[in-house]
Amino acid sequence: MVDRRDFLRIGTGAALGMAIGETTATPAEVSIRRYVRLGRTELKVSDISFGASSSSDPALVRYAFDRGVNYFDTAESYRWGMSEEAIGEGLQGKRDKVVLSTKTKAGASDTRDEMMKTLEGSLRRLGTGHVDVYFNHSMNDIDRLKNDEWREFTDLAKRQGKIRFRGISGHGTHLAECIDYALDHDLADVILLAYNFSQDPSIIDKLRHTFHWSSIQPELPRLLAKAKNKDVGVLAMKTLMGARLNDMRRFEKPGGTFSQAAFRWIFSDPHVDALLVSMTGKPQIDEFLIASGN
Repeated sequence: MVDRRDFLRIGTGAALGMAIGETTATPAEVSIRRYVRLGRTELKVSDISFGASSSSDPALVRYAFDRGVNYFDTAESYRWGMSEEAIGEGLQGKRDKVVLSTKTKAGASDTRDEMMKTLEGSLRRLGTGHVDVYFNHSMNDIDRLKNDEWREFTDLAKRQGKIRFRGISGHGTHLAECIDYALDHDLADVILLAYNFSQDPSIIDKLRHTFHWSSIQPELPRLLAKAKNKDVGVLAMKTLMGARLNDMRRFEKPGGTFSQAAFRWIFSDPHVDALLVSMTGKPQIDEFLIASGN
């Protein structure tokens, strides 16, 4: 087992080498080993999926796809639209083989026409006629969900075949209130929320969490169970925030990395379907995918 302090001094490449050695796999052999049902959408998605908030490289998209990743998530705001363009270019000719989602930040006073214009801009950049899940992004204000224009817009976009399912995403202070409202008013087929080891209620030392910019959500266990009871798909993001701040020994394996241990903690929760994680390099993708199926 690599000592925690030593690990922080070891580069990702070295850590990946140890992880691959432990699993007797080469980078070319690393691939997704588990696909899961995303709630009532019935979409089958890779348990570790591609988050594009920090990437605009079509080659990385293709690299992940070739290793079995079939769910790719982006947003109109990521890298000023270049993330959507990279996803579209990377998945050219593969659209029928993947699940694709993007996001917008629809406001409390936005109209359905404005929302439709934004969606159509995303579709152009993605080079597709539809997305599988369309999220109302960075949800932290319940008035945005109470805007009837969002429901009417998403209902219309579904009828037009531009989106298949709608959802909300967020990691702010009022996320719990927003999730409750969305679940109670059938405004989400999928929820995407910050969920990571630092949210574990068994951790007593909260002082270290003051450096964690994703808001701590003590109500998450209740909300995740509520979503599962309604068969709403649950995706975890911000999965690595806090991983290095806490004791991960229960989820570590000899030769493994902190990222893999953090993912293993996520997968230990039966209320979470899959996770999205930012993928910014090929060695990093290989490191992440080793945890698939754990």
